[in-house]
Amino acid sequence: MRLHRFYISEKVGSKTELILDNTDVVHQIRKVFRLKKGDLLIVFDGSGSDYTCGIEDFRDETIVLGVRETSKSRFMPERDVHLYAALVKKDTFEWIVEKATELGVTKIIPILAERTEKKAVNEERLKKIVIEASEQSGRGSVPEIEPVISLKEAIIALQTKSIAFHTDAELFETSDIRGNEPLACFIGPEGGWSTDEIGLFHDAKIPVRSIGTQVLRAETAVVATLSLVMFGK
Repeated sequence: MRLHRFYISEKVGSKTELILDNTDVVHQIRKVFRLKKGDLLIVFDGSGSDYTCGIEDFRDETIVLGVRETSKSRFMPERDVHLYAALVKKDTFEWIVEKATELGVTKIIPILAERTEKKAVNEERLKKIVIEASEQSGRGSVPEIEPVISLKEAIIALQTKSIAFHTDAELFETSDIRGNEPLACFIGPEGGWSTDEIGLFHDAKIPVRSIGTQVLRAETAVVATLSLVMFGK
């Protein structure tokens, strides 16, 4: 039977006993999954390892775990990819964050663009989404969620190799991102980047590429683009 898997912020390392005090995790174990003393579960701390643990005791607001076995997490991103995603409506953006986590991005930065439909996000909600997606996908790390920032501010602050995606541009080739250094990917909102925004990319010498002539919804573009970036050879 597949064991339930939980993210904890405490680094496990060589510890043989853990005290879970995160109220959300404790609630899930006790009330949602109704695990009992002696049951097994898996915890991970973002280091790339999974720790199989047995429940040793339930206390008032904590759970005592005994670490039984350490193994490598099912999936760890091979490349440090930062997703700069233009904001879209709430449910769609949350879906984008979930799928980007499953695909392996290491950082997600919501971008204010000229054609964005929303101007803010619930950061705490998004952090819960990336934790849940990491737990369920077998990923050994949890991506960072950064505050909302304008496209211009994001470009000014860039410190990594970057590429922007837009329908009306040269076709993307894997040679555009050859190498394994950190990479920033800019993906626009419904309707794409504006002419002025494309100008910002050109001024910053950020290549603008297309993944095809078809017009994709924002969420489809994110999944298709990240799949090429993360897994394309």
